Amino acid sequence: MSFPTDPFEQLHYNMVRAHQTFKLGYDAILKNLENNQEAIKSDLTNFLGYCQAWVISIDTHHDSEEEIVFPFLNQKMDFEPEKEAHKVIHKGLSDITAIVTQFKADPSKFDPDHLKENLVKLKDPLFEHLDVEVEHIKSSKLKEVGFGDAELKDLNQRLDKYAQSHGDPFLVVPYMRSHTPPELKNVWPPMPWVLRKVVIPYVLAWKHSGYWKYAPYSVS
Repeated sequence: MSFPTDPFEQLHYNMVRAHQTFKLGYDAILKNLENNQEAIKSDLTNFLGYCQAWVISIDTHHDSEEEIVFPFLNQKMDFEPEKEAHKVIHKGLSDITAIVTQFKADPSKFDPDHLKENLVKLKDPLFEHLDVEVEHIKSSKLKEVGFGDAELKDLNQRLDKYAQSHGDPFLVVPYMRSHTPPELKNVWPPMPWVLRKVVIPYVLAWKHSGYWKYAPYSVS
């Protein structure tokens, strides 16, 4: 499998891959809350840090959409429903962040069922949004309304620059890599070998190395 060369397909491919990491993170958190409560109680700092990395990764992704993607697409399409969906999701993520912050401040208050309740409440709006959005940006739909190759190429480049200059690289990058399946690690996202094999696993991921034990895949 190779990274698509068509700029229309690149936007869709990147969005699908990013959204899948968020679903995998959700599933990992929920699974641990349901099946490993005693284990996470004894490793609470790392588990809560992983939860925060998941939230921050979604927030950073949504920021890039609201700053770059939605204004571009709204020139010829209507992405206001997606923007409104963000508000609902951000409220749910904010509630989860508040709970996690409370547990970090006083681990004796850790209540996995309370965190699980808020996570479950968020699932439908989050997953529905992730699925609807990638359907809305299929290449056929973007071409149908008249976007051109040069416009999509510029959009993809601006998104790449945004990703490189925003978000905590010690959280967002290791999160992304540890939620990318092995068969895609050499393909997505495109990056030099030294970043994939050296900088990310031995520098960026090292700072919060305990977090990534909860991720479905290795960082490298």
